[in-house]
Order: sequence, then structure tokens, then C-alpha cells
Amino acid sequence: MRLKLVLNSYQPFINLPLHHNVTIQGMLYKSLPKILLDFLNEIGFFHTGKKFKPFTFSRIYSERFVLDKDKKRIKYKAPITIYLSSAVNGKAKNWDGSIPEGEKIQLGKNELFLEKIVVKREPEFGEEFYIRTLSPITVYRTFENENQKKFYQYYNPSQEEFEELIRDNLKKKYSFITGREIDHFPIKIESTERLRKVLIKYRDFPVEAYDGVFKIKTDPEMFKVVYDTGLGSKNSQGFGMIEVLNKN
Repeated sequence: MRLKLVLNSYQPFINLPLHHNVTIQGMLYKSLPKILLDFLNEIGFFHTGKKFKPFTFSRIYSERFVLDKDKKRIKYKAPITIYLSSAVNGKAKNWDGSIPEGEKIQLGKNELFLEKIVVKREPEFGEEFYIRTLSPITVYRTFENENQKKFYQYYNPSQEEFEELIRDNLKKKYSFITGREIDHFPIKIESTERLRKVLIKYRDFPVEAYDGVFKIKTDPEMFKVVYDTGLGSKNSQGFGMIEVLNKN
């Protein structure tokens, strides 16, 4: 299930910190209309004591933005668009026309209002697609140094670990969502020339991620999990949301 949220402001620009995944996440958990808030707070599956949230969200889309590197701020021209995707579809059929547009929404220090909400139609899933990131993809492993302090090792699409970690992550998501274990499934991810590395701070922790176009081959059932919950890690923090470009 995928939603398109169009948020507007009475001000010409929406002013945010340069790194604002946490700000968007805060809006999603606290400031959306009640029917959406209840939904986001309800979804989540427990596994080995940890709660897995099967959703992801995109970066902000706007007609224009103004960057102030000195102040570490960015201003987006209103209105803005954010996409929200989840593996839980139960309530989606009741949402068309039932969410009041015009409701006030707080994004950081910006008072916005919900101009439009659209339930997006799901694509027909095949075995091979080109995909484009709506938010960058990240994968990593956690290690401890000699002082037992944790640190993260991130991997890029040219390394074997990139596809390996995406496979492991996808296997867990499939198990959480369906309740069924899966050991073997095909998956092949190829990067294209349209790819760039980005560094995003999440709560002051730098996250290395990759933006652009990928070619992906997998089972249609697994492709649906990718589409709904994101590719790679940290999806509920605003990483790994993708859109399907075409089958060729």
C-alpha cells in the first residue's frame, strides 16, 4: 500500500534542517490525521524482542529548493510531496475520501496543511524491473572495536556484501510479513551509471547510502515486499524506498 501526501503552506517556502529524515519521521508519528497516526502506531511485528516496522517513506519532492550550507538548512518551495509505503494493506480500501484534507500538520517548525492524499495503484509485479530510489539505499554490518564500542561498516553496490545483505534483510522482511520462512529465492541487483553516494545524518549519526537507478531480478512475491517496505536497511528511518520504472 502506497500513499502520496501533498502538503502545502501559507508561506512560500518550508524551512528545514539540511538532514531532516528525523523531522519527517516525527511528523509521520505525531502530526498526521488520526486515521493515519493510528495506522502507523499499530503496524509492527515483534521478532526476538525487537519491533519491525514494515514501512518506509521518501525524500521530500518540491518544484524548487534553496540550499544554505553555512546554516545547514534547506528551503523547499511549497507545496511538497512525500510518499509513504507499507506492507500492511488492511485499511487502505477505506481511505479514499475518508481522510480530511486541509488538516494542520506540523513539520519541524513549519505549520502545513494536507492539500491532497492519494492511494497509489500498485504495479503489476514481474521478475525483472528497473527501479529508481525515492530515498537512498543503505546496507551495513555492526562490529565492535577493541574497546567494545560498536561501529558500522557500510557497503557500496560494487561490493559482494551489498547484495548479500539485501538478500538477508529481504528474507527477514518476508518472514515477518507472511509468517513463512524462505531459504532460497533468486535476487540480482545491478547498479547503473545513474548512481551517486550520499551521506545523511540521522540523529547526528552519518549514514552512507546510494541514490539512483538499479536493475533488479527476483520473484514477483519478493518484489512486492521490496516495493512495500523498501530495499536494504533503516527503511522506517527514510531509506530504501523505490519506484518501478519499467520491465525492460
